Amino acid sequence: MTTLHTVLAASFVAVTGILLGLTLIQRSRIRGVRMSWVSTGLGSLPVWPSVFMGLVLVVMLYSSNTVASVDTNLYIGYFVGGILWFSAVYLGGSVVVTDYGIIPQATRSKDALGWGQVTDWFEQEEATSVRFTFLYQDGVGHRQRMDVVVPGPCLDRFRHLIRTKLDPSTTPPVAPVHHRQALNN
Repeated sequence: MTTLHTVLAASFVAVTGILLGLTLIQRSRIRGVRMSWVSTGLGSLPVWPSVFMGLVLVVMLYSSNTVASVDTNLYIGYFVGGILWFSAVYLGGSVVVTDYGIIPQATRSKDALGWGQVTDWFEQEEATSVRFTFLYQDGVGHRQRMDVVVPGPCLDRFRHLIRTKLDPSTTPPVAPVHHRQALNN
């Protein structure tokens, strides 16, 4: 039975290590990154990895007090796998803002919103953050909505980026052309 648990724990650590590696590779392939942040707050905590690590700790404490034959290293292996899983889900849930648009979750680039798709946007202030709502049309012309919660420390930079990408009044002014200079070039 111990051999089975050892193989399962080693397999779990290997699979979650690969998951974390793939998450890091996918995140590093995103080009033109202007800013990014990991969602904070209770609602953004990876639930299933947290529950798994909590169960591992409870079972480890229970078995250490009742069953002396179970090796503690097995539980450590499961817990390390849980940490790798937690890290992959946590990093994969980061919001990435690029020169080309917004990716609401780093591992789901198919849900990206290009700046050219945005038809309107507005912001709503919350306690420690601001929620930006973007209205846009998807590839087939259906109207969609994307909400992005921006934490306080990133707010000024994000607002500046939004104004430069979406606000037509911030386009650089055209220099006046005198005496048909443009035609002579």
